Amino acid sequence: MYNILVVDDEKIEREGIKFLIKKHGLPLNVEEAENGKKALSILQSRKVDILLTDIKMPFMDGLQLAASVRESNRSIKIIILSAYGEFDYAKRAIPLHIAHYILKPVEVREFLDAMNQVIGFCEEEEVGRLGQGKLQEIGPGESRLERKEADDFLLDTYAARKVIEEVLKLIHQEYRDDLGLQSLADKVYLTPNYLSRLFKKETGTSIVKYMTTYRLEKACELLRHTNMKIVDISNEVGYPNFSYFCSIFRNYYGTTPAKYREGDGA
Repeated sequence: MYNILVVDDEKIEREGIKFLIKKHGLPLNVEEAENGKKALSILQSRKVDILLTDIKMPFMDGLQLAASVRESNRSIKIIILSAYGEFDYAKRAIPLHIAHYILKPVEVREFLDAMNQVIGFCEEEEVGRLGQGKLQEIGPGESRLERKEADDFLLDTYAARKVIEEVLKLIHQEYRDDLGLQSLADKVYLTPNYLSRLFKKETGTSIVKYMTTYRLEKACELLRHTNMKIVDISNEVGYPNFSYFCSIFRNYYGTTPAKYREGDGA
């Protein structure tokens, strides 16, 4: 059994979480608090494995609570629960090594998936502690490396996925504009190099290749289904330099935009 602290200023929300935990037989002992300050008091006096906290609360919001907890406890697994789906919250949560992010109203399947994943983190950590003696035999350098890799994993695949979802949304909405790696990185508050690596890891392709493919697919749609001039299509899909557009189109499809429109390469 693991100890979970549920923090929400709405009693009905806390009761709902406790009901789901009991109904689905999750191996969790539940403590509860109605705000961040009371949660900190509990955390200082009892062992807690998982912190499930709402964001918007009086006295101390969920991210302030998470930040305070993270300063003193690296191992606790933090789950953010909030009705606020804006990406801004996910961005602010990334440096806090959030294990999961669940939106209200809670979907049962999403809740169970999140809880089972985080319980799995706890189990892996427990197994790691049991095998600590063996790790020490490898040597201090290797042992530190193992712990660092675990921390990187807990940096959270979910938060990374939220970042990439936002980047994809930006590309789909703003592909007509002068949208490059630097501007995308600025929009999601990451460095270009880190965003580039993260994007490749999550999607299997580079940002530049993805954006080029997306723009050219949009160009193909316009070539086939509209009577727009090709030079106007070039501008419409984010290529103000018409010659460059024709060159990149030919490299990608093996034919010119004009011949594609006529049926060549379809």
